[in-house]
Amino acid sequence: MGLTKPWEKAQMKRFISPKSFVLLFVSLITLIRAELSDIHRLEPPFWWSHFKDRKLELMVYGKGIGKTKRIRVYNSSNKIEKKINVISLKKTDNKNYLFIELELESSIKAGLYTFKLSGSKGKEFSYEIKEPTKGRNYANGFDASDVIYLLMPDRFANGDIKNDNIQGMLSGTDRSSPGDRHGGDIRGILNRLGYLQDLGITGIWMTPVFENDMPVSYGEYAGQSYGAYHGYAATDLYKVDRRFGSNDDYRNLIDKAHTMGIKVIMDFIHNHVGDHHWWYKDPPQEDWFNRPKNFAITNYETVVASDPYASKFDMEHLASAPFVQAMPDLNQNNPLLSRYLVQHTLWWIEYAGIDGIRMDTYPYAYKKHMAVWAKQVMEEYPDFNIVGEIWAKYPPSVSYWQKGTKNWDNYNSHLPSVIDFPFSSAVSTALGKGTRPRDIREIYFTFARDWIYPRPMENVIFLDNHDTNRFYTTVGQDMRKYKLGFLLLMVSRGIPQMYYGTEINLYGNRNTGGDADIRKDFPGGWPGDSRNAFTKEGRTKEENELWNFCSTLLNWRKKSHLIHKGKTMQFVPNEEHTYVLSRYDENAAVILLINPRDQETKFKVDRLNELISGAKTFVDVMDGETKKIPKDFKIAPMGFKLIEIDR
Repeated sequence: MGLTKPWEKAQMKRFISPKSFVLLFVSLITLIRAELSDIHRLEPPFWWSHFKDRKLELMVYGKGIGKTKRIRVYNSSNKIEKKINVISLKKTDNKNYLFIELELESSIKAGLYTFKLSGSKGKEFSYEIKEPTKGRNYANGFDASDVIYLLMPDRFANGDIKNDNIQGMLSGTDRSSPGDRHGGDIRGILNRLGYLQDLGITGIWMTPVFENDMPVSYGEYAGQSYGAYHGYAATDLYKVDRRFGSNDDYRNLIDKAHTMGIKVIMDFIHNHVGDHHWWYKDPPQEDWFNRPKNFAITNYETVVASDPYASKFDMEHLASAPFVQAMPDLNQNNPLLSRYLVQHTLWWIEYAGIDGIRMDTYPYAYKKHMAVWAKQVMEEYPDFNIVGEIWAKYPPSVSYWQKGTKNWDNYNSHLPSVIDFPFSSAVSTALGKGTRPRDIREIYFTFARDWIYPRPMENVIFLDNHDTNRFYTTVGQDMRKYKLGFLLLMVSRGIPQMYYGTEINLYGNRNTGGDADIRKDFPGGWPGDSRNAFTKEGRTKEENELWNFCSTLLNWRKKSHLIHKGKTMQFVPNEEHTYVLSRYDENAAVILLINPRDQETKFKVDRLNELISGAKTFVDVMDGETKKIPKDFKIAPMGFKLIEIDR
């Protein structure tokens, strides 16, 4: 018999508490009602009256519900509602499902409507049509004026220990186990919004908050078991995981963030769900999931999707095989599922008030569906933004997925933004441990290929994320190189994304320590932590040095129109390997000079004449002082100059 974990003991204590008894009683009443109606799921849970697309597909799940022959819709006056038209009843080979295709007239009023079903023992259900919330600030999109802070809710901060362990869920909290849940939640993020605001952040991307009711350990990486704390094994797509909080908690977090000038980006997954999703136990159709006989898992070769010479075998291996065995692959070519996923997205935008979406594993899903999905979402919310995860090393394999690219097969994804993995690779090559000064040219060569992107300013650029080695590890824990990388992130074209803990040099090596090593808890995010790195007093001297460096750049960047909208110019690294990157317009310029050598260098200013254009002084961004332009810029070993010039 194994040892009882702390979270299991907590569960046993709560099981016999009066509060738990009341909750159990309420749950039993709810269950009895559900059995009486035989309708266990109704998705979307409710809808709104204002969408341009007037069609609505309801997924109804219940024992024998597929036997329904006819539906009539009644309003609150118990009269047949003529502004909700039942177009068709779409039945599947599973009699426990019914898909109701509706058309809502533009003059439909908000309210509660009753759907009466004949041919299925007289079942009925109520459905609410809502009006859009007036005066609410949401769906604003994100752009190059923003800096996105990527965090994992489970590893950032625990604001409510009461939701650490939920009776009946398949896993609880155990911080002693690197791959299990650690208890971070929405309340913890809410409590740290002020910290993020002071740092200079304007956007938050949280890894998925959907319910992931998966076993405590369902896989292994680098010799370590792991659970579904990351959020990518969803078991309910309309519910926030209760260990994070409630749907209302998530919505309140977003509203509060908006009052502080912080946007929120939601992480979605259309490629797969967790194998404990209720669909997987009782699929709506045989082809709801891809079940290839030849492939245990995908080939992970995203370039196949854009390869003009790709074999059908490889395409099927990429798009039809599961990402991992515990995450079954969804068949987006199924029209009912495709419509479901579109509506699911619109529902969360409208309900939660998010500003953008990061779509996971973009090339692994079927291309046709992804294009339809992106097009419909952007048509409903023109100011919105979506970024797709395109994990590929070379620009052509990434640009293929961006809206407006002239592709060999005329494919148009309708996707506004792509995650710029080539940028990350170039910076790692240029500044990584063991690199040579001449390797700085890799950054130059990467930007020289920007012609392949229709809108490179909309690329999301990054140094590291939740799937890669920490950048501090990549540069061999060299603070000088670390700062150079962050400077490039702040000045380069595109939309910067920084990973939580970047500002306090968190480090981790995925190759040796598994995912858990790159997803460490933020120090001070949990009651009882030995120190609190959210405060100046709780950070080390080195951490405060880096935090101040990052904060200075982030808050400067907020106000720099040249960074947000300026043109880009770069200079070939000269014989001394100094790299120069500039953002400019007709009146001013921001110039970054990087010395990758371990010795001081002098850079001749006359090489920058086309940017300086007769100016006599510059402003040093880091100290804010105005200084005379010298004949040569002296740059410290592995140092930099970041200057502003008015001309």
